[in-house]
Amino acid sequence: MPNGVEALPSNQMILLLLDLVLIVAAARLLGWLAEKCGQPPVIGEIVAGILAGPTILGAELSAAVFPHDIRSYLTAFANVGVMIFMFSAGLEMDLRSLAGRRRSVTAVAVSAYVVPFALGSAIAIWALARHGEGNRLTFALFIGCALAVTAFPVLARILHDRGLLGTRLGQSAMTSAAFDDVLAWCVLAVVIGIAQPDLDHQWRILLFIPLVMVLWWAVRPALCRIARSGSEKNTGNMVFIGVAGALLLGATTEWLGLHLIFGAFLFGVVFPRPLRTAVEDGARLLSSIFLPAFFVVAGLQVDLGALDRAGVVEFVAIMFAALVGKLGGTYVAARCGGIDRVESAALAALMNTRGLTELVILNIGLTIGVIGQQLYSLLVIMALVTTAMTAPLLRICGVTRAVRHGDPPSATKEPEQEVDAAAQTEARA
Repeated sequence: MPNGVEALPSNQMILLLLDLVLIVAAARLLGWLAEKCGQPPVIGEIVAGILAGPTILGAELSAAVFPHDIRSYLTAFANVGVMIFMFSAGLEMDLRSLAGRRRSVTAVAVSAYVVPFALGSAIAIWALARHGEGNRLTFALFIGCALAVTAFPVLARILHDRGLLGTRLGQSAMTSAAFDDVLAWCVLAVVIGIAQPDLDHQWRILLFIPLVMVLWWAVRPALCRIARSGSEKNTGNMVFIGVAGALLLGATTEWLGLHLIFGAFLFGVVFPRPLRTAVEDGARLLSSIFLPAFFVVAGLQVDLGALDRAGVVEFVAIMFAALVGKLGGTYVAARCGGIDRVESAALAALMNTRGLTELVILNIGLTIGVIGQQLYSLLVIMALVTTAMTAPLLRICGVTRAVRHGDPPSATKEPEQEVDAAAQTEARA
């Protein structure tokens, strides 16, 4: 290679390409099987990643199929996939819905985040004390953040597949989850800042606020002008702008001392709505190619072989905090807000969805050293179990029948009217 650049050896290149094909095929197959079982595809994709790890294959076979010398390349693919996924999650975030329904869902959203966050932080100090070898404050805050998250994109897919997206229940769940997602990323940014006190570069994080201002008042208007000019009809160019912008902003936030996911997510949030339709399909296609590598990279770190009795007790404590915090916090707040029992229970079940967003947060915690491999493994299983519980809990609630036949027509259209009103107010401003 010119200029002394060392090429990847031929045998490693062949194995890397074969691994990528195997990863995508396994994710698609198990995602399809999960759908056949009434679960979101992300359940099967997470299982595919865990199957690749030492828990199922064993350390030797796992290392033979995914050698350590090519895992860095898989990690690079995984990071690209996560950034595109976070960009897509930002595209699905409708800030107008937050403004339009803030009175009816704020209490539910706050309770659905704060209660599991508090319980998670409490068990981090009590039941998980042996894992918090570093900064105990950072450790406790991170566990709270990990247990409080709701997977907004997975929730949107569940609601869409069940025909609930346009109902009062669906809109309440989506708005609450959007609020929780924003809160989760803000708290996570603080945790990362505390966990990585690099004094030589800590000043860079102060540039985050100016970055957000530039995105909102300079980049967003420029993209709006593109939308008004009709250039969004060229889908290829819009996908390029979206993905390239997400990667560029991801690199920027990584340089600031935050994680690369924040930049990608922010670019999706500021992307004008008229342009999103042209970009979403392309982003999903790219994500389906790159993102499965993330599941394998995440799954390779899951090792339950050394799980002892103390680990089982810790897992029970984690599940208790996750379920009681999210289900109980959401249900009680919904009931206090005047929502009936069936819809409150269904809303609690939906807010308990964690999925891929949880894996992204856990992977960050493992990367920056806040949690170790054993605790990481327990938290991944918690994310898998709580996400898989959503569909059965909805069936137990009888929510499909109750919402479709119990809600008056005005209740179904209420969110749309509120969003339209918010949009008109924004346009006048």
